[in-house]
Amino acid sequence: MKRCKVLIVEDEVPMREQLRAFPWELHGFELAGEARHGLEALSLFESLRPDVVLTDVAMPFMDGLELTRKLKEQAADAQVVLLTCHSEYDYVRDALRLGACDYLVKGTYRESDLLEALQRARSKMGDAAPIDPEMRFEIREAIRYIEGHLHLPFAAGEVAEHVGLSQNYFGILFRRETGHYFQDYVKKLRMEKAAALLKHSSLKIYEISEQVGIGNYRYFTEVFTKYYGINPREYRGTP
Repeated sequence: MKRCKVLIVEDEVPMREQLRAFPWELHGFELAGEARHGLEALSLFESLRPDVVLTDVAMPFMDGLELTRKLKEQAADAQVVLLTCHSEYDYVRDALRLGACDYLVKGTYRESDLLEALQRARSKMGDAAPIDPEMRFEIREAIRYIEGHLHLPFAAGEVAEHVGLSQNYFGILFRRETGHYFQDYVKKLRMEKAAALLKHSSLKIYEISEQVGIGNYRYFTEVFTKYYGINPREYRGTP
C-alpha cells in the first residue's frame, strides 16, 4: 500500500523536531521533507509532490495562507493542514476558504488530533469536491467537531451546543446545508474512518471499533456489515 507523503513547513526548529518525532510510518504516512517557509516549500513541492502539506501560518518570506493559495493554484487536489496560534472563528473561516482541509492550534493539539487531521486529508484525496465554502460557518465548525471527536460517543445536542445553536434548529440547518440527517452523516464518517483504519493500520477490529466511537464490538460489526455489505474482517482482506 502506497504511503501518503507529507511535507512539513515550519520555521520554528522545536516545532519541526516535535513533528518529526510523530510515528509517521506506523500510521501509513511518510515524512517526505521539511521546509522553513513558504518559498522553500513551493520549491520542494515541485520535486517531492507530497500528498499533504502540514504548514505553519506565521512564517517569514511567505506565510501559510499565501502558500495555501499558491499550492491550490498548482495542484487543486493538494491537501493542506494548517498549524496556527489563532483559534478565532473568523480566522479559521478564512483559512478554510482558501482550501485548507483542517487546522490544528499549536500548544493545544494532541498526537491523536494530528492523526485525525492527517486521516481527514488522506480521505479527501481524490474526493469529488470539498465542502462548499459558502456553507454556514456553524455547520462547517460542526463538521470539524464531528470529525475530531469520532473516537467518542456524542449526540446532536452536544454538537449544537458547541456551535451555539438550539438542537432543533441545528438539526434543520444541518440537513439543509449538508443534504444529510445528522445521525446518517455521523454514521457515514464513522464507517469511512473504520474502513480506512482496516486498510491502513494494524489495529485489531475491537480497537478500530473504539477508535470510531462504538464501544460495543458486536454492534460495530453489525453496523459496518450493513453499511458495506461485508464484515470488517472480510473487508480488511479485500485488495
